[in-house]
Amino acid sequence: MGDLVVGRPTLRQLFAVSAPLELTSAISLTFRAGSPANDGEPPAFDQWIIDARQQLDPGLRHDLDLLLGFSGRLLNYIEELLFSFDALAPARLHATFDEYLAHLASLPPERFQQMAADAVVRVYRARGLSENPPDTDDPAEWRMFLRPGLTRADLDEAASLVTSPQQLKARTLALLQGFWDQGFGEEYARRLPDMRRAVRLAESRQHPVVDITFSELTARQLPAEISAALRDVRRVTFCPSPFLGNFIQYILYQPELILYFNTDVVLAGAGAERRGRLADDLTVSDDDMLEGLRALADPSRMKIVSMLRGREMYAQEIVGRLGISQSAVSRHLGTLESAGIVAVRPANGMKYYSVDRSRVHALAARLDGLATLDAGA
Repeated sequence: MGDLVVGRPTLRQLFAVSAPLELTSAISLTFRAGSPANDGEPPAFDQWIIDARQQLDPGLRHDLDLLLGFSGRLLNYIEELLFSFDALAPARLHATFDEYLAHLASLPPERFQQMAADAVVRVYRARGLSENPPDTDDPAEWRMFLRPGLTRADLDEAASLVTSPQQLKARTLALLQGFWDQGFGEEYARRLPDMRRAVRLAESRQHPVVDITFSELTARQLPAEISAALRDVRRVTFCPSPFLGNFIQYILYQPELILYFNTDVVLAGAGAERRGRLADDLTVSDDDMLEGLRALADPSRMKIVSMLRGREMYAQEIVGRLGISQSAVSRHLGTLESAGIVAVRPANGMKYYSVDRSRVHALAARLDGLATLDAGA
């Protein structure tokens, strides 16, 4: 008979979307998108992330590489900012950007220096080393301390900034505000309904085993290094991200683990389930027929359906052909997808659209039925 052991409780699982959580994900991806891609390979990052980085003004792009580029490959400094806010507390699970920025603005400058130091200490700890930050503001000592965490920041500039807490705070706040104002805030608002829908779908797929929940949401296995860390985790929070592409993104801040999942994968899975049900029963209800007809009752949407009739296309191709804004095309595609007329296939960080022929045939059959006389009529 085996020995007696004390079992660990099942990990708590949360599902959440908030501005601080999404900002942390998106700004990290935008930083990483600055790495050069291999020639001939399709872009690994979501097109919005690539465009967002290119559209940042040069000063802001410089500070992005500086402030996220001194705390290791896991970008620990941006994580320290997030957890200073206690973003996973029940009262803050739906926090706004303004609430997050107000919290950071209320912190003394010395707290930012401490968060920067803590971020680098975590780099040492991950290497099995114990190191304390300098107890002086001597830039030479800070250069030695910061060196292992450098990825893209200039060492001298990073040391000068960390030893000037007022400047560190001011430039950190300016980076977050600028990233929000120069595009992310508008995109977050546009994508929020889809992210909330993805959270509801994700909750319905929850399994007591975290690894299985993750696989249900991503169609991938949980990476071994994350699975091994679960023994020291007490809560796992699943967050949607519309910008992940094929990447897996996580924040391990023991005892918390945040796992991001691709919004499009979850929504596409729900669409596939819906199309499967329609394939089993091609009878279209009155409500479904009206939704389909409303979706088609627009010249731009009819043009999109015509373009997709014989091929897949990604959104930017459709924008180029229609000559209207990307946001307008996204709204039209969302309407067609909700009606089941257009199917979406995520691949390589992009979304490919095609006509769902079975759905269109079902709508046509329903309309044809209205014009068909019953025998004996």
